[in-house]
Amino acid sequence: MEGGYFYWLSWFLWIIYTFFAPKNRARLWICVCILLLIILSAHDVTIHSFHISLAYVFMLFVSYFFVMKQTGMTFMYFALASASMTMLYASFHFMLLFDPVWVFIDATWLLAFVLLLASFSLYRTFHDRLLVLTVGCCQGDFLYAFVLKQFSFPHVVGSLLFLDGWAFATACLFIWKWLEQLPMHIDTRFYKRTKEAKT
Repeated sequence: MEGGYFYWLSWFLWIIYTFFAPKNRARLWICVCILLLIILSAHDVTIHSFHISLAYVFMLFVSYFFVMKQTGMTFMYFALASASMTMLYASFHFMLLFDPVWVFIDATWLLAFVLLLASFSLYRTFHDRLLVLTVGCCQGDFLYAFVLKQFSFPHVVGSLLFLDGWAFATACLFIWKWLEQLPMHIDTRFYKRTKEAKT
């Protein structure tokens, strides 16, 4: 079912951050953004004959807000990196459209795997990977819709299928971040227990 990955993973992430994350401003904004994405995913608008999901508009607005904070060579590198992700996303869907036989597993899983490999090769930090992944997916889906429009093929920009792929890739990024931080948490707990035992 389209939207299944998105809704399940979104609600799961919202529960994790609401009940288990430290109480700070970042947690509040993450929870608000997740709820807005869930609400807006059910609505779309028509702009110049393009059907665009409001969740897509919200994602693009928030992403570009953080992109515009970058300057100089950092911005130039991000522009090239996001352009690469855009072409990768669009190319994957064009190949899926014209020759679906080569997809040997679920297309959402395969797309997430490809996007994750690209984001890991482009950036080292979690926030940069998430940003380039989101911008690349958004721009790629619009490019895909733009090309399809030339042949009068209908396509909703930011559809539930798009949100599924993005949510699955984002969830994998969060899991990887947690795995990276796990040894540090284990060392911290071990140090505290050792210190308590000595005292």
